[in-house]
Formats: sequence, C-alpha cells, structure tokens
Amino acid sequence: MTESRSKWLSSFLFLTMAVSSFVYFEPSPYDLFIIIILFVGFLMSTFSFHKEMILPLCILCVFLICNLLSLFFIEELGSSIFFTGITFYLALTWIGIIGMGEHIKRTTFQLIMHGYLLSAFLAAIIGILAYFHLLPYNDFFLMYGRAKAFFKDPNVFGPFLVMPSLFSLCMAEQKDMTTRKKLLYYSAFLILAAGIIISFSRAAWGNFAISLLIYLVLFKINHVKRRIYTIIFILLVCVPGIFYFIQTPVVENLLVSRLSYQGYDDDRFGTQIAAFESGLSNPFGIGSGQSELAFQYSPHSLYARLFTENGVIGLLSFFLFFVVSILKAFSHFRNDEAYNGTIYVVIFASLIGLAFNSFFVDTLHWRHLWLLLALAWIPQK
Repeated sequence: MTESRSKWLSSFLFLTMAVSSFVYFEPSPYDLFIIIILFVGFLMSTFSFHKEMILPLCILCVFLICNLLSLFFIEELGSSIFFTGITFYLALTWIGIIGMGEHIKRTTFQLIMHGYLLSAFLAAIIGILAYFHLLPYNDFFLMYGRAKAFFKDPNVFGPFLVMPSLFSLCMAEQKDMTTRKKLLYYSAFLILAAGIIISFSRAAWGNFAISLLIYLVLFKINHVKRRIYTIIFILLVCVPGIFYFIQTPVVENLLVSRLSYQGYDDDRFGTQIAAFESGLSNPFGIGSGQSELAFQYSPHSLYARLFTENGVIGLLSFFLFFVVSILKAFSHFRNDEAYNGTIYVVIFASLIGLAFNSFFVDTLHWRHLWLLLALAWIPQK
C-alpha cells in the first residue's frame, strides 16, 4: 500500500471510530463509513489474509451457514431476513477489518483505539450532563432515568465505555507520557467509569468489574512499577471518588433500585429458560430474529438467542469463534514485548467482560463487539 493510501486508511478509520457512539439512527455514521472502507478496500485490492486466519474464518462460516439453515424453520420471513442481514453485515465488517490487518500498522492501530476513546468520552460526557439535567432536551439522552447518550439503550451505552476506560489506563502507563497527558488519561478513565455507573446496567457493571480486574492483574514484569501506580491511583482517587459519586441522592436512589430484584427479571429469566428448552427440541433452531415472535419477549442473552434461533451448532460455532479470538488477543500480548502488548491486554480483558455481559444481554449485533473480535487478530509489527 502506498503512503498516501495508508494515510487515507488511517484517517478514515479514526473518523469511523470517532463517530461510533452515535448510533441512535440506522444506518449510523459508523455503518456508512465502514461500508465506504470496505468498498474502497475492495476496489484497491487492499485485503489480504494470513494462514492463521483460516481457523476463525472457517468457524465464522459455519456460524453463518447455521443462520441460513435456520431460515427454513421461520414463521415470519421479513424480521428474520432483516435480522440475518445485520448479522452477515457485521461478519463482513469483521472480515474487512481483518483483511486490512496487514496495512494496520502500529500508528493506525493507535488511531483506531484513540478514535474509539474519543467517541466514548463524548458519549459519557453527554450521558452525565443529561443525567444531571444540564443539557437541553436531556430526556432524549435518557431512558427510564438512565443515561444512554446517542445509543438506543443504556444496556449498550454502558458496555461501550468499558474498553476505552481500560485503554485510558493503558495509555497513562506508557513511559513516554508527560504528567499532563497522564492526568488527561486518568481523567478520561474517571469520566468513563462515571458513565458506566449511570447507565445503571447491572451487566455493564459486572463487565467493567471483570475487565478491570483482569487488566490490573495481567502484566509483564517490566510493567510492574507502572501497574502499581495505576492500582494506587484507583485505590486513592477512583474508589473514594466513585463512592462519593454514588452517594449523591440523584444517583443513590436509582442505584439502590437497580441493585434490587427487578419485576421484569422474572420475564427475562423465564424467557431464557424457554429459549434453551426450545433449543433442545429444535436442533437447527427456529430461525434468526424469531425469539420475540416465539416467546413474546427478548431472551436478553446472546447464548439463549443463538441456541434457540440457530441451534446447537450455531451456538457452539459462535462460542468457539469468541474463544479463539480471546486466546489470540492473549497470544499477541504474550508475544509482543513492546508498547502494543499492553493494548492486547485491554482487548483480552474487554472480550472476557463482553462474554460475561452476553449472558444477560443479547450482544450479537453490537458493533463494538465485532470490532474487538477483529482487533484481537491484528498483529502489530
């Protein structure tokens, strides 16, 4: 790839990530930019794949075939075709980003991560200001009193902030960072953590706690000192700050309510049980996007949805695809001795957090899930 094409790709990927939190309308700006990247990449023949990509591509193809096979068992064609189309589109974005991996060098990788961080930071600021009624038309950025910014649901808004919160800590730990830049990244972490809290998504809280814990305990020996500084910052600044934040009356009341058992939890868990029972009796699934029609309620679980809609092979293939991507991120962390090794800890921890999140929320059509699954496979030279 020529230098001019490389700069074009880097700039466009940064812009794509920078608007990735503005997804209230569909297609979103992120979708439009990704489609442009894929189209131009195809025209310029920039896609290339290494032998190590054969395994995940084969697993993904099995999953997509299961989606197609399940169409033979649907009750309502329109919703299933639409749902399946979105799944194929997101799989295509994964393939496209992977295909451009050969041209995503260290600088471009950083731009992608910083674009995501910028987008998440803006979303968190909007969510916080709206939650405290400091924005005009603040109700547009809230749902049932919970922050959602430009997302359709607080349960997507909260998890979206997890990966960039870890990345901000990762950047603050870099040895070439000035004190001013460290403070900026630490401040970004606090803002993002506050955004996760006021999403009042219990799954997002668990996602954040698991991802942060994994990030803090997983490091190389030459990063011990910097990781200790991060832990001290969290213990002395973040924990007291968050404790004070959640004790403010406007946060505490809803927090106490969200920590208790919700009335709709019976419907949610009951639907998940019904979905798994349906999966046992329908080995090829009932068809993509048919859960709401079959149960009159969303399963609110990625695994329950895949099992009932795409059958046992569909569930196992996607789960295996998830696992091998997590393992690949860990492999890159273990083998990369330089700066990027810490970035792969961010991706590794975030994917495990999303795997947990997926037990309680259907994450199949989350754009940032597919993005992280792609970034896990891109090695940095």
